[in-house]
Amino acid sequence: MGNLREHELHSAAVAELGFIPGEIHYVGKGSAVPYGFLRDNRRIPASRLHTTIADGLDAAGRLNGNNNVIMLTPDSHTQAAQIAWNKNMTHLVGMYPEARMNMRSRIGHSVTIASFLSVTGYGNLFKNLYFMYGLDNATDLNCLTDTGGRNSYVNCHFIAANATPLDESGFDLIRLGSNELFFKNCFFGGDTVAWSAGNMIEFQATSDPPRSVFENCTFLMNSDDAGVTFMKAIAGLGRCAIIFKGCQFINLGTTLTLAIDGTGLGNGRMFFDQNCSFYGVTDIVTEANEAYVICGAATYTDAKVNNLIGATIDHTA
Repeated sequence: MGNLREHELHSAAVAELGFIPGEIHYVGKGSAVPYGFLRDNRRIPASRLHTTIADGLDAAGRLNGNNNVIMLTPDSHTQAAQIAWNKNMTHLVGMYPEARMNMRSRIGHSVTIASFLSVTGYGNLFKNLYFMYGLDNATDLNCLTDTGGRNSYVNCHFIAANATPLDESGFDLIRLGSNELFFKNCFFGGDTVAWSAGNMIEFQATSDPPRSVFENCTFLMNSDDAGVTFMKAIAGLGRCAIIFKGCQFINLGTTLTLAIDGTGLGNGRMFFDQNCSFYGVTDIVTEANEAYVICGAATYTDAKVNNLIGATIDHTA
């Protein structure tokens, strides 16, 4: 088994995991070339090789919290049920080079799934993955819900691929209801399918405030309704900081009235550094909620400056 361990550590280094893994498991389509290559690698036992994400999670998650890693081959992995990630420190990593959109380690679905990826475990890493969500129905309303906490998403693309669910007011591409979440180099949305209702990200009111950091992320939409928002805060979400570093919010369709529905922020605050930008919106947030949304490296006391939001142009209604 020494050769297997050497292979695991080498794989962890190549994938830039940033930690020493427990076991490494592989998920590949049985008819695809990567699966055949892995099958013929004598250092990988059959117990580490799987053909579905669910089977990989069951096997890798049997040692819950062991830092086991599931490597996903660069294929289209179609799901017939929700991905219920209920394990701790059990990681899913695509076998694909760094990219920002349409990674080849692609996860889609063939049946209606109201909430596609439900993460209830903590300390998990999702990396180098493309979640392609939404069929031609009015019930595919949520790509990711995280209620586990302390999870990281690196170099992932979350997209709403069909316009029909985007006509529903209950649509939220992402729902965050847990704490200490981290998104880095992620891409949300796309510029083709028309977005008519709902929100891109909803920060929910749960037992844990949705403390979150977004670093170098892109939020892209093609709206055909001014009432859509990039983000919405639900009342009662608690005391928390939601931090954005070097993020772009781009709408290439009908100009949005507001980028952020901040009516529910309450004790929550959103901070955007000077490298964040908004395009295709009339205002970032209403004047009534501008105290909860801070843009720039400093906060000014003059109400007319509006916490630096108005230092360039007036972004408050």
